[in-house]
Amino acid sequence: MAEFLGRNTFSPADQQRFAALSGDANPMHMDPLAARRIQAGAPVVHGIHVMLRGFDLLARSQPDLPPIARLKTSFNKLIYVGDSVDYQLVQLSEKTATVDAAVDGNPLTRMIFTFGPPAEAPALFAADAPAEMPTAPADLSLSVMAGRQGRIAVPATAADITAAFPAAAKAWSAPRLLACLATTTLVGMVCPGLHSIYGNFTLHAVHPDAAEPLAWRVMLADARVRLVRLAVQGGGVAGTVDSFVRMPPTAQAAMADLAGLVGAQEFAGSLALVAGGSRGLGELTAKFLAAGGARVIITYAAGRADAETLAAAITAWGGDCTALPYDARQPAAPQLTALPAPPTHLYYFATPSIFRRKSGLFDAARHAELQQFYVTGFHDLFMALHAAAPAGLAAFYPSSVAVADRPADMTEYAMAKAAGEILAADLTAHLPRARIVTARLPRLPTDQTATVVQADTADPIAVMLPIIRAVQGGPR
Repeated sequence: MAEFLGRNTFSPADQQRFAALSGDANPMHMDPLAARRIQAGAPVVHGIHVMLRGFDLLARSQPDLPPIARLKTSFNKLIYVGDSVDYQLVQLSEKTATVDAAVDGNPLTRMIFTFGPPAEAPALFAADAPAEMPTAPADLSLSVMAGRQGRIAVPATAADITAAFPAAAKAWSAPRLLACLATTTLVGMVCPGLHSIYGNFTLHAVHPDAAEPLAWRVMLADARVRLVRLAVQGGGVAGTVDSFVRMPPTAQAAMADLAGLVGAQEFAGSLALVAGGSRGLGELTAKFLAAGGARVIITYAAGRADAETLAAAITAWGGDCTALPYDARQPAAPQLTALPAPPTHLYYFATPSIFRRKSGLFDAARHAELQQFYVTGFHDLFMALHAAAPAGLAAFYPSSVAVADRPADMTEYAMAKAAGEILAADLTAHLPRARIVTARLPRLPTDQTATVVQADTADPIAVMLPIIRAVQGGPR
């Protein structure tokens, strides 16, 4: 029967302390705005931090553990900053111990400890390379990773790692824990670097275990599955680390590339509010509208810098675009007082993170969050703008093929989008001077749909331009 070892809630302060120990300041861990530009959608806990905390809890619970010959850890799903992680000792025998780290009962990280004496260290590679202690993550392409090697050091000392994880340091030695720590800096800051995801590691205890930089070299860089396998050695360990290279944030087409696809005055005379227009399809829509002569206002909830950068780029090209803060979770009318005039058109791209880890088929809290954005938030904004629009209001409500296709783990999303479709149809049917175009969009290349392996996606320009033309044919 599993034994509960303890619970740890990973706070932003924990995140800062661990980054200072390890030197791994990858934005997916440290920067909420950068993290929202990847599929995770929010900062995630360093996998090695999860592992070290579990190791420490195991060693506290079992102070007489035999010598550990091998530690294997798999980071199966992301753990977010703010998550409460339950550690369970799910198996203990004379030969091995297995610890799971779970959130809401769902095991996300697994640690397997194999008992036995350390082995003799193999011949050291990259022994003459200078030890790096990077301060910014490298932005490398897969094509240049093959054959790379070097050595990496971390800011933490043996005393630091012992203070942070005392029981684990006693069970496996401070130098070996420092070597574990160095693997997260290797993955997150050096190779693969900026666009990395830590997959798993297998580390063998070897002699000697003196604190030293971690030597590394790339054994495999497989572009088919975007896998990078690294050999590592130093500080009393030798083994392998598997990581994956995420697709970088999706870049939408530039104004110069879109301008030739629409008439310079095709959308002139309209004032379009693009809710959630700082990135993704909202960004593309704003650019198309401005290229066609519309006055454009883009809104943002968190990405002020993204929105202001986009507005400046459109303005520099010769378009008319400004940025306005707006939160779809708050009442609409008080947030719209800064509008220069009643908008004639609304494009609604406000959204939370679409892909979230959950337990079970249906998560009521997740459904409520999505309903707030896709139903209540849309209704509130549309009604506030419609009431102020003397000539009427045309809008675009983006639904999704997920309503019919029902991808796994997206029940709440499909339900909320289906409800939004019904709302849009009824608003159009019962309100004078109102017209809402609804389309079930296919999978399109955006930050939220980016995966490790490039998925099949439709061309966003080919999908969105006919929709924009249909919406712009409404009242103005």
